[in-house]
Amino acid sequence: MLSIVLTEFQKIKRYHILLIGIIGMTLSPVLGVITQNVAIEEAKNPNFNISALVDSTIWNNATIFMPIIFTLIGGYLINREYTDDTLKNILTVPVSFSKLLTGKLAAIGLLSLVLGIYSFVITIIVGICAGLPGVSISALISGLLYMAGISICIYIAVLPIISFCGRIPGFFMGGSIIAFVLGYCSMFFKSGLLRNIYPFLAAFTVIGFDTTSYINSTSNANVPLGLVSLGIMLLISVFIITISKTPGNSKTKHKKSNISLRPAQRERLKMNGR
Repeated sequence: MLSIVLTEFQKIKRYHILLIGIIGMTLSPVLGVITQNVAIEEAKNPNFNISALVDSTIWNNATIFMPIIFTLIGGYLINREYTDDTLKNILTVPVSFSKLLTGKLAAIGLLSLVLGIYSFVITIIVGICAGLPGVSISALISGLLYMAGISICIYIAVLPIISFCGRIPGFFMGGSIIAFVLGYCSMFFKSGLLRNIYPFLAAFTVIGFDTTSYINSTSNANVPLGLVSLGIMLLISVFIITISKTPGNSKTKHKKSNISLRPAQRERLKMNGR
């Protein structure tokens, strides 16, 4: 398993898709500063400092950038095995498709955490360049923990989508769109049971992030329900991975068996109704 994860990180360095994640994580804090500057006076935060920028970046990441970026990069890394026609070579090691998928998903999870930490570093740099006050050790530590936590939780929220799309060659783009829509819908669930069990909002609940100023929530967050919600996402992902079979495996075996036969034998088998 460890070898699969390490191999994936070696592959990632050669893929341009990683630039999308870097650009997206960079745009998030920039968007927060721009939003504050162009907003009308009544909508501006009078206490907009480094901590406020980090909170804004966490919100933008979790509802807009992270769902689509994590799903897009994850789906792309899995889909490369189909497009490069390397899956048939890897499975002769031998390693099962479910184990290969698990290793890739573990690598994507670590990459998601790295992108979250990168986003935090960029946020601090953007805040300092913008002249925002409030830089302190406590603010930096809490911001880093929040960003790392939301990265892991959002990855868990989109993990079933990545796992399912990984079983279907070429479907990762559709999965990215689905993840984006689901993340964006977080802005509309302000109260009730759905507020606590919706995976993307449950991510905020689990890390202890206050969403009141972003969605005007009318109900208190329930941490146990949030944990249950993300736990269900993990169980669904495990189930999808467990039932995953090599795409086109039966066709490949049938093709190989036909190749091993002589032309005359294949013709006799065809005449016998095979």
